[in-house]
Amino acid sequence: MYDFDTPLSREGTSAEKYTARRRLFGREDILPFWVADMEFAAAPVIREALAARINHPVYGYTSVPESLVEAIIRWNNRRYSLSPARDSVTLVPGVMAAVSAAIDVLSEPGDAIVVQPPLYPPLMSTVLKNSRQMIENPLILRGGGYCMNFDELERLLKIHRPRIMLLCSPHNPVGRVWKREELVRLVELTEPYGVFVVSDEIHADIIFAPHRHISLLTIDEKMNNRIILLNSASKSFNVAGLNTAYAIIPDRKLRTSFRRQLRRWNLHGVNLLGMTALEAAYRDGEEWLEALLRYLHSNIQFMTGTLDRELPRLQYFTPEGTYLYWLNFNSLGLAPRQIREKLIDEAGVGLNDGVTFSQAAEGFWRFNFAAPRAMLEQGLERIVRVFS
Repeated sequence: MYDFDTPLSREGTSAEKYTARRRLFGREDILPFWVADMEFAAAPVIREALAARINHPVYGYTSVPESLVEAIIRWNNRRYSLSPARDSVTLVPGVMAAVSAAIDVLSEPGDAIVVQPPLYPPLMSTVLKNSRQMIENPLILRGGGYCMNFDELERLLKIHRPRIMLLCSPHNPVGRVWKREELVRLVELTEPYGVFVVSDEIHADIIFAPHRHISLLTIDEKMNNRIILLNSASKSFNVAGLNTAYAIIPDRKLRTSFRRQLRRWNLHGVNLLGMTALEAAYRDGEEWLEALLRYLHSNIQFMTGTLDRELPRLQYFTPEGTYLYWLNFNSLGLAPRQIREKLIDEAGVGLNDGVTFSQAAEGFWRFNFAAPRAMLEQGLERIVRVFS
């Protein structure tokens, strides 16, 4: 019913994944698998809703519709068993803008903030750009996968007394979907120290069975007065360019301070078409999303099969969530410079360099597999050719 196979040309659309190729990779003809958006058309219900709104010729200042807030509440309840109060929802012009506002509200310059690398680079750079001290609690490899280092986290909490912890759930780039018991432990550790947790759950809809996204706000209601949850339809419905997200903040005092900060920075207005797309996605887009998840899962099966067969020495981490593979090319016995040259100069593929997620991740690369099968096949064929 939905077509994810037909390649779509994005040339001439100012898509960052394409326009930044020369700057990042030194050449224009790179086959891009880096920026975390998808090579698929947005859901028909979104395109229809946008077309209908655009047909009205006035695009003036617009209030947040009650119907949008209701759609957000119903979506979170249906998919995550989360029932946010209507007043707890705040529309924001992007998750990272909300992270920056949360940092400003909850801490002072010089305060410590805990992050868990390898991690989505803007989460780390936002800490530093706000003149906060970034405290790293690196994820650890155990049993072939990544997990949180709770012993080290407890030590860091005691020493640095951080004001905030940034949680990426599901985790970008390693693709972990945190289990309930992991989130319970996180809450138990941070609560005695009065740490606020800002939970970036933007990939929450992209989960593969048997895994299930657990919203941090469903762990312990007593802790919810110290949680800011951030989410958006931008990843799951491929509408990142519309710059619309939302925060769920149960605590009234914290919510008031957060909204005041958005107004102080003139970030309290939200894109008209972004709101239209978000409401259409959450109201009528679930069938399309489920079809997308099936397609992405088939891409995982294809990619896993290809790598196991053609590059059996390459260590990779199959995502439990997100459409991102975390590949460890160090397992092939090559130096980081050789890996980069083979990927870019010889294979002509553009992946995200692991060092942008952590200085300890040299030789790792992030691969975005949210693409039509033909494009995925082409990219894997190029990688196999130069590394086999």
